[in-house]
Amino acid sequence: MAPLSQTKKFAVIILGGAEPRPDIAKLLPVDAVIVAADSGWGNARVLGLTPDVLIGDMDSILPADLLAARQSDATVFEFDADKDATDTELALTHAQSIGCTDIVVVSGGGDRIDHVLGIIAALGHASLTTCTVTAFIDTARFTVVRAGSPVHIDAPLNSSLSIFAMGSMATGVTVRGTKWLLDNATLSPHESRGVSNSVTASPVEVFVTHGTLIVIQPQALANP
Repeated sequence: MAPLSQTKKFAVIILGGAEPRPDIAKLLPVDAVIVAADSGWGNARVLGLTPDVLIGDMDSILPADLLAARQSDATVFEFDADKDATDTELALTHAQSIGCTDIVVVSGGGDRIDHVLGIIAALGHASLTTCTVTAFIDTARFTVVRAGSPVHIDAPLNSSLSIFAMGSMATGVTVRGTKWLLDNATLSPHESRGVSNSVTASPVEVFVTHGTLIVIQPQALANP
């Protein structure tokens, strides 16, 4: 898999929880705003990244990391723990608010399936409609596809790829470069029709007329 394109409009958001895989680092843009969400500060340092921003309710960051953040040049945004938005949402909203149009989210995954589902749900937030959003969670790569904006996804031949509708019905779904093609199809967020397709040509082209899709490459980091 090739590294993501480099542009100053990139934001890389590092989440807390389990440490991300070290091989993620080589796929991240060099020139980007680095946003750490709470204990994501420590995970960013594990990847050799220096955060420009620390954001969250600071309920899980190590005291030494919080002190280091406050003593650094990073901008720190601390929120009350009694809030509706997750730290992931806060970080995504901040990245969009400062003009970043390309956002990469990095998480080690972990054993909290509710946290992982929360991350995936946040990727499709309506406020991010003008942004290109990609995420690495454990070994998987997630790509958000929004209405009217075709996406080309690099993927090894014969690798697995799954497509889901996010939030509501997705219509006009067209997929090229896979064993099972879709042509102006409709996908419901409550069906598994798009699971476990196989890549036959790269890049895979995905388009949707109405709605939002998420494309998952479950073993993307196992096939660098």
